[in-house]
Amino acid sequence: MNLIKNTKDIGGRDRLPCFFNTIVRYLCLCLFLSLLSLSINLFVKDSLAQAIQDTMIDERIVTGTGIIVNENVALARNKAISQAFLKAIEGFLIQRLGSQGMADNFQLLDEEILSTTKEDIQDYQIISEFSTDRYVKVLMKVRVNKAILEKKLEKMKFSEIDTIQIYVLFLVSEKKEGSSAIYWWGDPANQTSLTQTELFLSQAFENTGFRVINRSFFSPQESCDESMLHLTLTNEAAVKWGKLLSAQIVIVGEANIYGRSEASVFFKAIKVIDGTVVAQAYRGRTLESNITDDDQSAIELAISSWANDMISHIIETAQPTQEALNQIIITIKGLRSLREFLNFKEFLKTNFSEIKSVLERRLEKDSAKVSVEVKGDSKGLAEKILNYPHRLFSFEINELSEQGFTLVIG
Repeated sequence: MNLIKNTKDIGGRDRLPCFFNTIVRYLCLCLFLSLLSLSINLFVKDSLAQAIQDTMIDERIVTGTGIIVNENVALARNKAISQAFLKAIEGFLIQRLGSQGMADNFQLLDEEILSTTKEDIQDYQIISEFSTDRYVKVLMKVRVNKAILEKKLEKMKFSEIDTIQIYVLFLVSEKKEGSSAIYWWGDPANQTSLTQTELFLSQAFENTGFRVINRSFFSPQESCDESMLHLTLTNEAAVKWGKLLSAQIVIVGEANIYGRSEASVFFKAIKVIDGTVVAQAYRGRTLESNITDDDQSAIELAISSWANDMISHIIETAQPTQEALNQIIITIKGLRSLREFLNFKEFLKTNFSEIKSVLERRLEKDSAKVSVEVKGDSKGLAEKILNYPHRLFSFEINELSEQGFTLVIG
Protein backbone atom coordinates (compact mmCIF):
# COMPACT_ATOMS: atom_id res chain seq x y z
CA MET A 1 0.00 0.00 0.00
CA ASN A 2 1.30 3.41 -0.95
CA LEU A 3 1.41 5.45 2.33
CA ILE A 4 2.81 8.61 0.73
CA LYS A 5 0.14 11.23 0.05
CA ASN A 6 0.26 13.47 -2.99
CA THR A 7 0.28 16.98 -1.48
CA LYS A 8 -0.35 18.61 -4.80
CA ASP A 9 -3.70 16.87 -5.10
CA ILE A 10 -5.07 17.48 -1.59
CA GLY A 11 -2.90 20.30 -0.13
CA GLY A 12 -5.59 22.96 -0.68
CA ARG A 13 -8.11 20.97 1.29
CA ASP A 14 -5.61 20.38 4.18
CA ARG A 15 -4.51 24.03 4.55
CA LEU A 16 -8.01 25.58 4.53
CA PRO A 17 -9.16 24.11 7.87
CA CYS A 18 -5.87 25.16 9.49
CA PHE A 19 -6.34 28.77 8.31
CA PHE A 20 -10.00 28.73 9.35
CA ASN A 21 -9.11 27.50 12.88
CA THR A 22 -6.53 30.26 13.26
CA ILE A 23 -9.13 32.90 12.39
CA VAL A 24 -11.62 31.42 14.86
CA ARG A 25 -9.03 31.40 17.65
CA TYR A 26 -8.11 35.02 16.87
CA LEU A 27 -11.75 36.12 16.95
CA CYS A 28 -12.32 34.28 20.25
CA LEU A 29 -9.27 35.94 21.75
CA CYS A 30 -10.47 39.37 20.60
CA LEU A 31 -13.90 38.71 22.10
CA PHE A 32 -12.38 37.58 25.40
CA LEU A 33 -10.12 40.66 25.62
CA SER A 34 -13.05 42.93 24.81
CA LEU A 35 -15.18 41.39 27.55
CA LEU A 36 -12.26 41.57 30.01
CA SER A 37 -11.68 45.24 29.17
CA LEU A 38 -15.39 45.99 29.56
CA SER A 39 -15.49 44.26 32.97
CA ILE A 40 -12.45 46.15 34.23
CA ASN A 41 -13.88 49.43 32.93
CA LEU A 42 -17.21 48.80 34.65
CA PHE A 43 -15.43 47.89 37.90
CA VAL A 44 -13.36 51.08 37.81
CA LYS A 45 -16.43 53.18 37.03
CA ASP A 46 -18.38 51.56 39.87
CA SER A 47 -15.51 52.21 42.30
CA LEU A 48 -15.19 55.80 41.16
CA ALA A 49 -18.96 56.26 41.28
CA GLN A 50 -19.00 55.03 44.89
CA ALA A 51 -16.21 57.44 45.80
CA ILE A 52 -18.09 60.24 44.06
CA GLN A 53 -21.26 59.40 45.96
CA ASP A 54 -19.39 59.42 49.29
CA THR A 55 -17.92 62.88 48.72
CA MET A 56 -21.35 64.30 47.78
CA ILE A 57 -22.82 63.29 51.13
CA ASP A 58 -22.71 65.36 54.32
CA GLU A 59 -22.86 63.13 57.39
CA ARG A 60 -24.09 64.54 60.73
CA ILE A 61 -24.89 63.28 64.21
CA VAL A 62 -28.19 64.78 65.43
CA THR A 63 -30.93 64.17 67.96
CA GLY A 64 -34.71 64.37 67.63
CA THR A 65 -37.60 64.37 70.08
CA GLY A 66 -41.23 63.45 69.48
CA ILE A 67 -44.01 64.09 72.01
CA ILE A 68 -46.30 61.10 72.69
CA VAL A 69 -49.97 61.98 72.09
CA ASN A 70 -52.76 59.52 72.94
CA GLU A 71 -50.15 56.82 73.74
CA ASN A 72 -49.13 56.69 70.07
CA VAL A 73 -45.43 55.85 70.47
CA ALA A 74 -44.92 55.01 66.77
CA LEU A 75 -46.12 58.46 65.66
CA ALA A 76 -43.91 60.14 68.27
CA ARG A 77 -40.93 58.16 67.00
CA ASN A 78 -41.60 59.29 63.43
CA LYS A 79 -41.81 62.89 64.65
CA ALA A 80 -38.46 62.47 66.42
CA ILE A 81 -36.87 61.18 63.21
CA SER A 82 -38.34 64.06 61.20
CA GLN A 83 -36.98 66.56 63.71
CA ALA A 84 -33.52 64.99 63.38
CA PHE A 85 -33.76 65.32 59.58
CA LEU A 86 -34.63 69.00 59.99
CA LYS A 87 -31.66 69.59 62.30
CA ALA A 88 -29.28 67.95 59.81
CA ILE A 89 -30.54 70.10 56.92
CA GLU A 90 -30.43 73.26 59.05
CA GLY A 91 -26.86 72.48 60.06
CA PHE A 92 -25.82 72.05 56.44
CA LEU A 93 -27.48 75.31 55.38
CA ILE A 94 -25.90 77.28 58.23
CA GLN A 95 -22.45 76.05 57.25
CA ARG A 96 -23.14 76.58 53.56
CA LEU A 97 -24.73 80.05 53.80
CA GLY A 98 -23.56 81.38 57.15
CA SER A 99 -25.80 82.67 59.91
CA GLN A 100 -26.40 85.98 58.14
CA GLY A 101 -27.28 84.22 54.88
CA MET A 102 -29.80 82.06 56.76
CA ALA A 103 -31.32 85.11 58.46
CA ASP A 104 -31.60 87.15 55.26
CA ASN A 105 -33.31 84.31 53.34
CA PHE A 106 -35.03 82.37 56.12
CA GLN A 107 -38.58 82.50 54.71
CA LEU A 108 -37.49 81.40 51.23
CA LEU A 109 -35.34 78.59 52.65
CA ASP A 110 -38.21 77.44 54.86
CA GLU A 111 -40.63 77.31 51.93
CA GLU A 112 -38.29 75.66 49.42
CA ILE A 113 -36.10 73.37 51.56
CA LEU A 114 -36.90 73.14 55.28
CA SER A 115 -40.55 72.22 54.71
CA THR A 116 -39.58 69.16 52.60
CA THR A 117 -36.47 67.77 54.28
CA LYS A 118 -37.10 64.05 53.67
CA GLU A 119 -36.19 64.19 49.97
CA ASP A 120 -32.80 65.76 50.85
CA ILE A 121 -31.77 62.84 53.06
CA GLN A 122 -29.64 60.14 51.43
CA ASP A 123 -30.04 57.66 54.28
CA TYR A 124 -29.90 57.48 58.06
CA GLN A 125 -29.10 55.20 60.97
CA ILE A 126 -30.65 55.30 64.44
CA ILE A 127 -27.69 54.94 66.80
CA SER A 128 -29.68 54.97 70.02
CA GLU A 129 -33.19 55.72 71.22
CA PHE A 130 -35.29 55.69 74.36
CA SER A 131 -38.81 56.67 75.40
CA THR A 132 -40.54 57.90 78.53
CA ASP A 133 -44.22 58.38 79.29
CA ARG A 134 -44.01 61.79 77.63
CA TYR A 135 -41.71 61.56 74.62
CA VAL A 136 -39.43 59.50 72.34
CA LYS A 137 -35.85 60.64 71.79
CA VAL A 138 -33.48 59.37 69.07
CA LEU A 139 -29.77 59.82 68.36
CA MET A 140 -29.15 59.44 64.62
CA LYS A 141 -26.46 59.47 61.99
CA VAL A 142 -28.03 61.34 59.05
CA ARG A 143 -26.46 61.59 55.60
CA VAL A 144 -27.53 64.72 53.74
CA ASN A 145 -27.43 64.64 49.94
CA LYS A 146 -25.39 67.73 49.12
CA ALA A 147 -25.93 67.36 45.36
CA ILE A 148 -29.71 67.74 45.68
CA LEU A 149 -29.42 70.68 48.07
CA GLU A 150 -26.87 72.45 45.88
CA LYS A 151 -29.24 72.13 42.92
CA LYS A 152 -32.05 73.63 44.98
CA LEU A 153 -29.85 76.51 46.12
CA GLU A 154 -28.70 77.09 42.54
CA LYS A 155 -32.32 77.17 41.40
CA MET A 156 -33.03 79.71 44.13
CA LYS A 157 -30.22 81.89 42.69
CA PHE A 158 -27.90 81.51 45.65
CA SER A 159 -24.30 82.21 44.72
CA GLU A 160 -21.36 80.69 46.54
CA ILE A 161 -21.11 82.53 49.84
CA ASP A 162 -17.69 82.71 51.43
CA THR A 163 -17.96 81.66 55.05
CA ILE A 164 -15.22 81.06 57.57
CA GLN A 165 -15.36 77.39 58.46
CA ILE A 166 -13.02 75.64 60.86
CA TYR A 167 -12.49 71.98 59.97
CA VAL A 168 -11.87 69.76 63.00
CA LEU A 169 -10.66 66.16 63.23
CA PHE A 170 -11.09 63.97 66.32
CA LEU A 171 -8.23 61.72 67.41
CA VAL A 172 -9.74 60.66 70.72
CA SER A 173 -9.67 57.19 72.25
CA GLU A 174 -12.39 55.70 74.45
CA LYS A 175 -11.83 53.19 77.24
CA LYS A 176 -14.65 51.53 79.13
CA GLU A 177 -14.09 49.80 82.46
CA GLY A 178 -12.80 46.25 81.90
CA SER A 179 -12.15 46.78 78.16
CA SER A 180 -9.26 47.89 75.98
CA ALA A 181 -9.11 51.39 74.55
CA ILE A 182 -10.82 51.94 71.19
CA TYR A 183 -9.13 54.24 68.67
CA TRP A 184 -9.86 54.38 64.92
CA TRP A 185 -6.43 55.54 63.69
CA GLY A 186 -4.74 52.28 64.73
CA ASP A 187 -6.34 50.64 61.67
CA PRO A 188 -7.67 53.57 59.60
CA ALA A 189 -8.74 51.44 56.63
CA ASN A 190 -11.19 49.56 58.87
CA GLN A 191 -14.43 51.58 58.88
CA THR A 192 -15.41 51.35 62.55
CA SER A 193 -18.51 53.02 63.96
CA LEU A 194 -18.25 56.25 65.95
CA THR A 195 -17.72 55.95 69.70
CA GLN A 196 -19.85 57.77 72.28
CA THR A 197 -16.98 60.19 72.78
CA GLU A 198 -16.84 61.06 69.08
CA LEU A 199 -20.62 61.38 68.88
CA PHE A 200 -20.89 63.86 71.75
CA LEU A 201 -17.84 65.82 70.56
CA SER A 202 -19.31 66.02 67.06
CA GLN A 203 -22.56 67.43 68.42
CA ALA A 204 -20.77 70.00 70.58
CA PHE A 205 -18.55 71.26 67.76
CA GLU A 206 -21.18 71.20 65.00
CA ASN A 207 -23.58 73.15 67.19
CA THR A 208 -21.02 75.98 67.30
CA GLY A 209 -20.40 76.06 63.55
CA PHE A 210 -17.39 73.78 63.16
CA ARG A 211 -17.18 71.37 60.24
CA VAL A 212 -16.38 67.89 61.59
CA ILE A 213 -14.26 65.86 59.18
CA ASN A 214 -15.70 62.45 58.39
CA ARG A 215 -12.86 60.03 59.09
CA SER A 216 -14.53 57.36 56.93
CA PHE A 217 -13.34 59.38 53.90
CA PHE A 218 -9.81 58.15 54.63
CA SER A 219 -8.79 56.20 51.55
CA PRO A 220 -6.77 52.96 51.94
CA GLN A 221 -4.62 54.34 49.13
CA GLU A 222 -3.57 57.30 51.28
CA SER A 223 -0.28 56.83 53.11
CA CYS A 224 0.53 57.18 56.82
CA ASP A 225 3.69 56.33 58.74
CA GLU A 226 4.15 54.19 61.86
CA SER A 227 4.07 57.15 64.27
CA MET A 228 0.48 57.91 63.19
CA LEU A 229 -0.84 54.49 64.28
CA HIS A 230 -0.02 54.59 68.01
CA LEU A 231 -2.70 54.87 70.70
CA THR A 232 -0.94 57.85 72.27
CA LEU A 233 -0.10 60.31 69.52
CA THR A 234 2.60 62.94 69.65
CA ASN A 235 1.67 66.44 68.58
CA GLU A 236 3.68 65.92 65.40
CA ALA A 237 1.80 62.72 64.52
CA ALA A 238 -1.54 64.42 65.20
CA VAL A 239 -0.56 67.28 62.88
CA LYS A 240 0.28 64.73 60.16
CA TRP A 241 -3.26 63.33 60.46
CA GLY A 242 -4.65 66.85 60.30
CA LYS A 243 -2.75 67.59 57.10
CA LEU A 244 -3.69 64.25 55.55
CA LEU A 245 -7.42 64.84 56.11
CA SER A 246 -7.33 68.64 55.55
CA ALA A 247 -8.20 69.72 59.09
CA GLN A 248 -7.39 73.09 60.66
CA ILE A 249 -7.79 71.79 64.22
CA VAL A 250 -7.22 68.31 65.65
CA ILE A 251 -8.62 67.26 69.01
CA VAL A 252 -6.35 64.70 70.66
CA GLY A 253 -6.90 62.84 73.91
CA GLU A 254 -8.72 60.11 75.78
CA ALA A 255 -12.01 59.39 77.51
CA ASN A 256 -12.49 56.92 80.37
CA ILE A 257 -16.01 55.64 81.07
CA TYR A 258 -17.16 53.81 84.19
CA GLY A 259 -20.78 52.94 83.39
CA ARG A 260 -23.24 55.84 83.05
CA SER A 261 -22.41 57.35 86.41
CA GLU A 262 -18.71 58.23 86.13
CA ALA A 263 -16.44 59.42 83.33
CA SER A 264 -13.41 61.61 82.71
CA VAL A 265 -11.84 63.19 79.62
CA PHE A 266 -8.57 64.85 78.78
CA PHE A 267 -8.45 66.58 75.39
CA LYS A 268 -6.15 69.09 73.77
CA ALA A 269 -6.72 71.12 70.61
CA ILE A 270 -3.80 71.50 68.20
CA LYS A 271 -3.56 73.96 65.31
CA VAL A 272 -2.44 72.03 62.25
CA ILE A 273 -0.82 75.00 60.52
CA ASP A 274 1.93 75.39 63.15
CA GLY A 275 1.46 72.51 65.62
CA THR A 276 0.70 74.74 68.62
CA VAL A 277 -1.59 73.57 71.42
CA VAL A 278 -4.37 76.18 71.69
CA ALA A 279 -6.49 74.56 74.42
CA GLN A 280 -6.28 71.61 76.80
CA ALA A 281 -8.10 70.56 79.93
CA TYR A 282 -9.27 67.65 82.10
CA ARG A 283 -12.92 67.24 83.02
CA GLY A 284 -14.61 64.55 85.12
CA ARG A 285 -18.19 63.84 86.20
CA THR A 286 -19.67 61.54 88.83
CA LEU A 287 -23.47 61.21 89.01
CA GLU A 288 -25.83 60.10 91.71
CA SER A 289 -26.95 56.47 91.59
CA ASN A 290 -30.64 57.32 91.01
CA ILE A 291 -30.24 58.67 87.45
CA THR A 292 -33.08 58.00 84.99
CA ASP A 293 -33.13 57.28 81.24
CA ASP A 294 -33.78 60.90 80.28
CA ASP A 295 -30.79 62.18 82.30
CA GLN A 296 -27.49 62.83 80.55
CA SER A 297 -24.71 60.31 81.06
CA ALA A 298 -21.48 61.19 82.84
CA ILE A 299 -19.44 61.08 79.61
CA GLU A 300 -21.87 63.44 77.88
CA LEU A 301 -21.68 65.91 80.77
CA ALA A 302 -17.88 65.71 80.94
CA ILE A 303 -17.56 66.41 77.22
CA SER A 304 -20.13 69.20 77.39
CA SER A 305 -18.20 70.84 80.23
CA TRP A 306 -14.94 70.63 78.30
CA ALA A 307 -16.52 71.97 75.12
CA ASN A 308 -18.28 74.88 76.86
CA ASP A 309 -14.97 76.07 78.30
CA MET A 310 -12.63 75.35 75.38
CA ILE A 311 -14.48 75.85 72.07
CA SER A 312 -14.74 79.64 72.27
CA HIS A 313 -10.99 79.84 72.84
CA ILE A 314 -10.34 77.47 69.91
CA ILE A 315 -12.44 79.68 67.62
CA GLU A 316 -10.62 82.80 68.81
CA THR A 317 -7.17 81.35 68.13
CA ALA A 318 -8.09 79.66 64.84
CA GLN A 319 -9.98 82.59 63.32
CA PRO A 320 -6.97 84.75 62.34
CA THR A 321 -5.48 81.80 60.50
CA GLN A 322 -8.71 81.39 58.56
CA GLU A 323 -8.98 85.09 57.68
CA ALA A 324 -5.40 85.17 56.36
CA LEU A 325 -6.19 82.51 53.76
CA ASN A 326 -7.95 82.79 50.42
CA GLN A 327 -10.29 80.12 49.14
CA ILE A 328 -10.06 79.32 45.43
CA ILE A 329 -11.73 76.66 43.30
CA ILE A 330 -9.70 74.39 41.01
CA THR A 331 -11.63 72.43 38.39
CA ILE A 332 -9.74 69.39 37.08
CA LYS A 333 -10.79 67.94 33.71
CA GLY A 334 -9.63 64.82 31.89
CA LEU A 335 -9.27 62.52 34.92
CA ARG A 336 -9.00 58.86 34.03
CA SER A 337 -9.33 57.28 37.47
CA LEU A 338 -9.84 57.94 41.16
CA ARG A 339 -6.16 57.10 41.75
CA GLU A 340 -5.16 59.91 39.38
CA PHE A 341 -7.31 62.35 41.35
CA LEU A 342 -5.82 61.24 44.69
CA ASN A 343 -2.31 61.60 43.26
CA PHE A 344 -3.06 65.15 42.11
CA LYS A 345 -4.57 66.05 45.49
CA GLU A 346 -1.43 64.76 47.24
CA PHE A 347 0.72 66.61 44.68
CA LEU A 348 -0.92 69.91 45.67
CA LYS A 349 -0.70 69.30 49.42
CA THR A 350 2.92 68.09 49.36
CA ASN A 351 4.66 70.45 46.96
CA PHE A 352 3.13 73.88 47.61
CA SER A 353 3.67 75.25 51.12
CA GLU A 354 1.17 78.08 50.57
CA ILE A 355 -1.66 75.52 50.26
CA LYS A 356 -3.18 74.84 53.68
CA SER A 357 -6.02 72.48 52.76
CA VAL A 358 -7.52 70.71 49.74
CA LEU A 359 -11.15 69.58 50.02
CA GLU A 360 -13.33 67.80 47.44
CA ARG A 361 -16.42 69.74 46.45
CA ARG A 362 -17.61 67.72 43.48
CA LEU A 363 -16.47 64.57 41.69
CA GLU A 364 -17.71 63.28 38.37
CA LYS A 365 -16.56 60.48 36.08
CA ASP A 366 -13.80 62.45 34.36
CA SER A 367 -13.60 65.69 36.31
CA ALA A 368 -13.40 67.07 39.83
CA LYS A 369 -13.75 70.36 41.66
CA VAL A 370 -11.67 71.07 44.77
CA SER A 371 -11.68 73.93 47.23
CA VAL A 372 -8.16 75.08 48.09
CA GLU A 373 -7.23 77.35 50.98
CA VAL A 374 -4.06 79.19 50.02
CA LYS A 375 -1.86 82.03 51.14
CA GLY A 376 -1.81 84.21 48.06
CA ASP A 377 -4.01 84.57 45.00
CA SER A 378 -5.29 82.36 42.23
CA LYS A 379 -2.89 83.67 39.59
CA GLY A 380 0.20 83.10 41.72
CA LEU A 381 -0.78 79.51 42.52
CA ALA A 382 -1.61 78.75 38.88
CA GLU A 383 1.83 79.98 37.77
CA LYS A 384 3.60 77.87 40.40
CA ILE A 385 1.67 74.74 39.46
CA LEU A 386 2.24 75.32 35.75
CA ASN A 387 5.99 75.87 36.21
CA TYR A 388 6.58 73.05 38.68
CA PRO A 389 9.52 71.01 37.32
CA HIS A 390 8.31 67.50 38.27
CA ARG A 391 4.77 67.11 37.01
CA LEU A 392 2.69 64.01 37.56
CA PHE A 393 1.24 64.29 34.05
CA SER A 394 0.89 66.73 31.20
CA PHE A 395 -1.69 69.49 31.69
CA GLU A 396 -2.58 73.07 30.83
CA ILE A 397 -4.36 75.81 32.79
CA ASN A 398 -7.13 78.02 31.46
CA GLU A 399 -10.20 79.98 32.60
CA LEU A 400 -8.06 81.80 35.16
CA SER A 401 -9.89 84.27 37.43
CA GLU A 402 -9.70 85.59 40.98
CA GLN A 403 -12.01 82.77 42.08
CA GLY A 404 -9.85 79.97 40.65
CA PHE A 405 -8.93 78.20 37.42
CA THR A 406 -9.42 75.06 35.33
CA LEU A 407 -6.66 72.48 34.93
CA VAL A 408 -7.03 70.29 31.83
CA ILE A 409 -5.09 67.04 31.74
CA GLY A 410 -3.63 66.33 28.31
